[in-house]
Amino acid sequence: MADDNSRYILREDDVIFTDDIYDAMSDGFIGTCLHIIITSGEMSFKIGDKQVESEINDCLIMPNRTMINDIRISDDFTMKSVIISQRFMRISLPKSNYEMKGLLAMAENPVIKMSAEEARTILHDFSEVQLQHSRLTHIYYAEMVARSIEMMVLDMYDIHSRYHAEELSGIDQSARITRQFIALLQQGYYRKNRKVECYASLLHITSQYLSECCIKATGHNASFYIDYFTAEEIARLLKRDDLTITDIAYQLDFNTTNYFTRYVKRTLGMTPREYRGKFNLKQK
Repeated sequence: MADDNSRYILREDDVIFTDDIYDAMSDGFIGTCLHIIITSGEMSFKIGDKQVESEINDCLIMPNRTMINDIRISDDFTMKSVIISQRFMRISLPKSNYEMKGLLAMAENPVIKMSAEEARTILHDFSEVQLQHSRLTHIYYAEMVARSIEMMVLDMYDIHSRYHAEELSGIDQSARITRQFIALLQQGYYRKNRKVECYASLLHITSQYLSECCIKATGHNASFYIDYFTAEEIARLLKRDDLTITDIAYQLDFNTTNYFTRYVKRTLGMTPREYRGKFNLKQK
């Protein structure tokens, strides 16, 4: 049973490896998070109208590639990359307060300058993700892949924080509004409010403008973050054996258990019962 559930939550296109920049940047991978290490040469590109330069040992993290254009590479350019679907990134992300700060900084500049030693650390992480991804017969296959991604992200947070340790300053209006929106979610508003309109009203802006700000600042719309926080809470509550599925649906203000089940399957990739089956909890 655990084997079936583990395989079920890791889809074929959740984790992809490629050494071809044009493949990685193709439309087929829009809606994913791209992680690149440049192993030789140089690359330049534009985010909107802003020119960005990168070179050997740089790490690039791109959660939104729709704004990236005019990619140019040197003749000796080589790279390694791991492409992860947003759904599986949500499953794999470590519990860290640095995530939003990092997203805001990387929206401004997705390039992390690293030493040769730091680059080797991340390349080792890439190799570990690929190793776990190849272990198809492991009974906890998906969990092993998720944990290897978590370790990779923690190393990236560690390196990135050395260059962004201070509170971000000079951020634009979009980033400021996005931070205010995330602060509301961190206070637990998502437990009763999953409509963008609610947060827009609290911030005294329109729903469309709130989503536009979120996309500009981080590459994700407002609904993505509402789902992210809600899914994290659902996962936490489903691990408690003192709560029934109906109890959890009620706590989070879902109208029916059927709607709750559909929501959980969309955000966690499985039904509440299947998720509980992973932890051998009573099916209540």
